[in-house]
Formats: sequence, C-alpha cells, structure tokens
Amino acid sequence: MADVSATDYEDGDVSSKIQVTENNVDTSKVGTYHVTYSVTDNDDNTTTKTITVTVTGGPAPVITATDTMLKKGGIFDVMAGVSATSQEDGNLTSQITITANDVDTSKVGTYHVTYSVTDSDDNVVTKTVTVTVTSNDAPVISAANKTVKKGGTLDLEAGVNATDTEDGNLTSQITITANDVDTSKVGTYHVTYSVTDSDGNTTTKTITVTVTSNDAPVISAANKTVKKGGTLDLEAGVSATDTEDGNLTSRITITANDVDTSKVGTYHVTYSVTDSDGNTTTKTITVTVTSNDAPVISATDQTLKKGGTFSPYADVTASDTEDGDMTLAVEVTANDVDTTQVGTYHVTYSVTDSDGNTTTKTITVTVTSNDAPVIQASNITMRVNKAFDVNNAVTASDTEDGDITSKIQVTANDVNVDKAGVYHVTYSVTDSDNNTTTKTITVTVLTDDAPILTTNDVYLKVGDTFEPLAGITANDTEDGNITDKIKVESNTVDMTQAGTYAVSYSVTDSDGNKTTIQRHVYVRTNDKPVIHAIDQTFKAGRTFDPMASMSASDTEDGDVTGDVTITANDVDATQAGTYHVTYSVKDSDNNVTTKTITVTVLTNEKPVITASDITQKAHRSLDPLAGVSAEDLEDGDLTSNIQVVANDVNIDVPGEYHITYSVLDTDGNTTEKTITVTILSNDKPVITGHDTSFKAGRTFDPMAGITASDTEDGDVTSAIQILANDVNPDVPGVYHVTYSITDSDGNTTEATYTVTVLTNEKPVIHASDQTLAYGQAFDPMAGVNATDLEDGDLTGKITIVSNDVNPEQAGIYHVTYSVIDSDGNETQFTITVIVGAQPIVPVTPVAPTNSIVKPVTPVQPIVVMPTAKPTPEKEIEPAQIAKELPNTGDTSGISTTLFGGLFVALGAWFLRRKK
Repeated sequence: MADVSATDYEDGDVSSKIQVTENNVDTSKVGTYHVTYSVTDNDDNTTTKTITVTVTGGPAPVITATDTMLKKGGIFDVMAGVSATSQEDGNLTSQITITANDVDTSKVGTYHVTYSVTDSDDNVVTKTVTVTVTSNDAPVISAANKTVKKGGTLDLEAGVNATDTEDGNLTSQITITANDVDTSKVGTYHVTYSVTDSDGNTTTKTITVTVTSNDAPVISAANKTVKKGGTLDLEAGVSATDTEDGNLTSRITITANDVDTSKVGTYHVTYSVTDSDGNTTTKTITVTVTSNDAPVISATDQTLKKGGTFSPYADVTASDTEDGDMTLAVEVTANDVDTTQVGTYHVTYSVTDSDGNTTTKTITVTVTSNDAPVIQASNITMRVNKAFDVNNAVTASDTEDGDITSKIQVTANDVNVDKAGVYHVTYSVTDSDNNTTTKTITVTVLTDDAPILTTNDVYLKVGDTFEPLAGITANDTEDGNITDKIKVESNTVDMTQAGTYAVSYSVTDSDGNKTTIQRHVYVRTNDKPVIHAIDQTFKAGRTFDPMASMSASDTEDGDVTGDVTITANDVDATQAGTYHVTYSVKDSDNNVTTKTITVTVLTNEKPVITASDITQKAHRSLDPLAGVSAEDLEDGDLTSNIQVVANDVNIDVPGEYHITYSVLDTDGNTTEKTITVTILSNDKPVITGHDTSFKAGRTFDPMAGITASDTEDGDVTSAIQILANDVNPDVPGVYHVTYSITDSDGNTTEATYTVTVLTNEKPVIHASDQTLAYGQAFDPMAGVNATDLEDGDLTGKITIVSNDVNPEQAGIYHVTYSVIDSDGNETQFTITVIVGAQPIVPVTPVAPTNSIVKPVTPVQPIVVMPTAKPTPEKEIEPAQIAKELPNTGDTSGISTTLFGGLFVALGAWFLRRKK
C-alpha cells in the first residue's frame, strides 16, 4: 500500500479504506502482472483502479568472438578466444554451445560458426563469426638486376634463390624461361625466372642485365706542399690503374708543370695516362710553395705548492721544420718565480733557428697554498625498509694529515628508509690547517619490486616429452634466483595431439609479491630431414670434395649425414664455370629431402688489401701500417708483404693526405690501394644537459642529468664546475645554472640551462547541474570526476561533504563535492539539482445519481504506487493507468487547475532565484 492514497470530497482522506481486490505479482519471475485497488466512501460510492506491474530481467548475456582467417590445411580451434559473460551470472563461457559450424580447413572458402548461450533468466543470445580459409602463398623469387662489362662472364644463377612458406627453399627448381643477353654488345637485356611450388602456385620474375663498355683508367695524385727552395718529386705518390690493364703507373706522362720552388705561390701539375682501349684520363694537382716557418716552443703553465721546487726547463722543448730538435738552444729571458710566496709568476723562453727566425713564449707559474681535504662518498640506491648506515663506505683524506675519516661529521640527513623517495646526506671534515670540505650525496629509496618470470614458447613434435618447468626461470631483486619456487598453475598440453596449448606459472618472493606468466606449447606433426649444404666458390685447379662441409639432420633421427647420397654432380674443377651438385637423404619415416647447390669455379684473383681511411688529431703519432692487412685466395695472409709506395702525411698540420699501399702475390698479381688520412685540430669538451622544470617545494640537484665528454679525455663529468646558480626551489620563477669544464689540453666550454620552478596547482572537479523528474532516482556520483596535474585521475578520492537532494519533493537542492591531491591541495565544487513537480492526473466529472444535487469540490485522484521498490536486477515498472473517483457535483476540475497554476508559479519563482 506504499504510496497508494484515496480522497473524497465529503469524507476527505479515505486511504485507510482502500482494499486490494486483485494482486498476482510474482517478483521472482519476469513478466507483466496487475494489482486492483477498491475504495468506498460514506455514501457507498465505490471506485476501483488497476495498475500494471512489470517485472523485467537484467541485461542479456554477451558473447565475445571475432572473425578468424587461417591457411588451407591449418588447425582451427572453434573455442579459441570465445567467451560469454552476464551481469547476473558472471562468466558463462562453459555454457556456450555451437549451433552451426560448416568450417572445412581442407578447402579454400568462407565459412560460419554460430555460438549460443542462455543465462539463468532464460535470455538467449547467439553470435555468428566468419572463418576464412585462404590458399597457400605463392613462392617468392629473389633476384637483383645485374651489370657486366662488354665481353665479361655472366652467371645468371648467382644470387638467385626462391623460397615458399610451405615448401621452404625452392632454388633448385628455378627455371629460366627467357634470356636475350649478349655480352659481346653494349645494351640492356632481360632474363625471366620461373618457379612452381607443390600447391601449383607459379611465380615469375624478370631482371635487367646491363652490358657496359670498359672504364677509363684512374689517376691517383694528391695536392703537394713544399717549402721555398725545397726539393719536389712530382712522381712520388702518383699512380694509375685500369680495370682491364691493371697498374698503368709507368705510362703516366706530365703534360703541364708551372712549378717554381724558388718563389712562394700556388702552381699546378697535370698528369695524363691512356689505357689499351684508347681511353685517356687527365688529372691536375695543386702544388703550394710556402715560406720557411719559425721554430716552435712547447711549454705549459704550471701550478705548484708553496715551498715546492720549480725547474724552469722541465718539460720545455723546441723544434723547427728545418733544424729539427732545438730544445738545447732554448734560453730563459725572464723569470720572477718565488716558490716561498703564494702568487702568480711568469717565465719567458726564447729560441732562434738557423734561418734567424726567433720565437718567444711566456708561461704562467702559480704558487698555491696547501689543499683542502677530500671526502670520498658515493650516491646510494637501496630498497624501502632496508637498514641504512650513514657512515658506511665514507672516508676522508688530506695531503698533509693523511686519513682523517674519524673527523667526518654528518651535518644533514633527511633519509627515511620506510618511504620510497630521494633524500640527501651532507658530510663535513676539517684538516689541521682549518681547511673545511663538505660533500652531499643522494640516497634513493626504491619500492619493493615483484619477481620476474622469464620463459619462451616451446615447439615439440607429437609423441615428444614435455617438461613444463624446463626453460623457465624466476629472479627477484632481493631474493635473487627463485626458480625453485615456480609453480605450475595450469597445464593443458596433450603430446598425443597436434595443436597449440597454454601453460600458466606463478612465483612468489619472500615479501609476498606474486608474478604470473603464460607460455604457449606448439605440438607439431613429423618433419622431413634437412640437408645443410651451401653454394661453393673456389679457384680453377683446386680440389673439390662434394661431401665437405655438408651435413644432414632430422628431428627424430638426429644426424643422418651418413645417409646422404649424391644424385647429380657435373663439377669440373679445372675449368671456370657454374656447376651443380644435388644431394638426397631419407629418414626412418621414409621422408625424402633433396637439395641442389651451385659450385662456381673462378679464374685466379688478385690479392686484396684491407685498409680504412684514418681520422686523428694533430700531433698524434701515425703508423701507416697499423690496421692494414692483405689476403690472397691462394697465398692466404700477405700482410707482411705490403709496401708503402706513397705517403704525404704531415701529422702536425691539419689537412687531408694520402697513403698508397702495394702487395704482390706468388702468381705475380699486384694490387694497390690508397687511403685518405685526415688530420683534425684539437676539439673542446662538450657539456650535455637540458632545461628542466619542477614544482615549487621540490628538491633540486644542479648536477642531475649533467654530463661532460671530451674526444681525448673521455668522460669528464666529475670535473664539471658550477659557475652560477640562482635557483630557489621554493619560489616559482625562471632561473639559470651555468656550468664550465676544461679538458687536459686547456680547452674550456661553458653551458647555461634554464630551470623553471612551477606553482603547485589544485585538483579540478568536473560536475554539471542536474534536473530530475519527480521521483527519479538520483546518483550524486554519476558523471562526476576529478583530475590533477601531478596525480592524474582523482575520481576515486572525491567525497560528498553535503547533499540535501530529495527526489520525492519538488524543489531546488545542492550537492557539494571535495577532493584533496597528494600535495594537500583541496578543491570544493557545488552543483544545483532541480526536482520537478509531481504530475497531476486530470479529474473527469460524473453525472449526478439523484435529483437533489449538492455542490461538491472535485475529489483528488487516487495515485497508486507499487508495494515494493524494484531490485537492480528486476525493475518493476508501474503502468501509467488511472481511474478517477466519481464526482457528485457539476464542477469540472477547478481545484486541480488552481493547484497546477500555483505549482507552476512556484517553479518559476525557484528558477528566477537560481539565475
């Protein structure tokens, strides 16, 4: 009787007299039911009203299944990846039935599988997926375009192979279906290859063969530099080679030469050579005549301790291009060094060469006081809840006092071993000269990690033995190797049936962290044996053993090399050409495999020099034979026979130079090779870092992420100096840090990076005002979420601090939400909820029943509601049916009209207040 009422004009509220005359509602079953109410006033007027009660079921279950595509002859698992779920029943996968399945994997085509599932409410769902069986792929021919010299030898089978997804290597079955190549004529030709796999799929490929003319010879000659009055050998380092004629150096002629070594200037020399085909090549080089250089003094600035010994000639040298070493001729022309006083002094040296060129150089000598002590302490990384000894591995030493570790003081320490984060410890020590040194290290406390399972999929044959724990390991950061703790959670492998299976594992470390992993086991049918043999190439006249380096293996029989037979062999090792050898082998299951290799017999080749271009810094020593080697097919290693026939490298002057090597094999074949030597100037070190930004209140380490490297010194990060740092991590703003680094050659680099300290933002609540129908259910969290710049999604942390919404009472209400981020910033947000007016059912007047009529006020309609609210699974929906109580007067809805007008006015007043 909840929410059911009745009124009468004369009797007033007669709800207590309502009777339920019919009620067949069964909320345990989905369906449509009826409830009939009856009420009689004091004048014996009776009214009845019937409402409809609908009991609905929950949402129908959902089948998850996708279309599948597989190759002809493949394995099709009809239940793979298929599942079903229901809001009430949960996982219904085990109750899925297959109502239709016409899949035939032996034939190409499109098929269908229909699945069906029924939940506990008898809701039936079906789903049909498409299964497409495709044909096997056609084989693939790999062949590249070829280029050959006019009159040259062309091997059309070299580098050509064919593979097929099912048949594997089909190279031996390739045929040439078209070939118009004529190597005696320059032009473009074509060759077409064809191959067919065991499924009848045929592939063709056409390549282009280009026959080119002979090349012109090549002259190798580098620009030259000579001192005024010096000797110039115009043939030194000049060579010529030709593809057909080989070494043509002896045929080079000088066709132009305006060089005058008695005058400083730039000149030119032109060389020319002609090969046996009449191809002529010319090359012009530049000859630079330079003036005589002054001698060079090598002396560096020095720093020494007060009271130390200073030798002005120590490590001072002098050299001259013409006179060589002039160290003994160096004189000290000025020296104000006083090692008893701290300060900066200077020493000036002078030297004069045989040409009268004088050079002077002044160095700075710095006398310093005693050094401050040094603290040795490294950054630490540890796990949360582990013990931390602040003095462990921390030492201090001083040049005068020695080991002063016992004097170290800890001046700052904010480490919390129970909470993951980055902390700092500051140490201080003072030596006997009152020199104080401080050092701060970073202590990083990490969270406790779960163990790691490592495994791989397994491929086996039907009938093999499967060991589920083979090939799987487990490691943990704290516990180390915990492979012996691995458990097999599930194992569906059936070694008698080909197919794909899954095995699930788990492992738990000593901290209770659990990791799970799944791997697949592929059980396959029996394979053919495999012949391992590769194409061979050797010089004419060599011995050829067709069984050398050939082997055969079988998954079941193992090594079956002894069962291999040669079914074809046309190799003639005395004649250059392309030949073939075909092998055959049968395993114990009578599976037969054949393979054909190509044997190429070559003419005698020249030796090969291996040498790379060189790039190095000026003033470094250079061994022209370092890293240079020579190999010959017949003679083997000829490195010891290499000769340097040209070398114009000057290691003290940056520029590009050349070295030419020559080697001769026992067949009289000569090979030359020229490399380029690039001498570079000395480079500065490089500082690597980047601009950074963080929230105000965070800790800032100016050295984090800053490194320095130098071409000669390598990693010089530890020598970085901070020249300027105005960062205040507690105040938002833009700051700068300037770094400096100096390498061992005295080259200094500076770099400045920007540090932006950002303000800490509050979280944001996203919620909208709502309008509800009278009696409509209201969920204050529906559509409400919260986000934060640092923490991301904070919806789960939203709290409702106030909520006065009453869906059963028309009016304007408010809901206030609150959320707090990890920095303690709180945001509150209030929305307005408007509940609409209760619907009013119009009253229809009833004709009077007697001749004496009393004026009456229209009676309010009976509003009948269900006796119980529906559960979330089965919602009762009352039908919108109303029967009116009879009126004994002749008025027509005046009270109803007045009441409706009043409610509309009230709603308009509330809306105006809100705006």
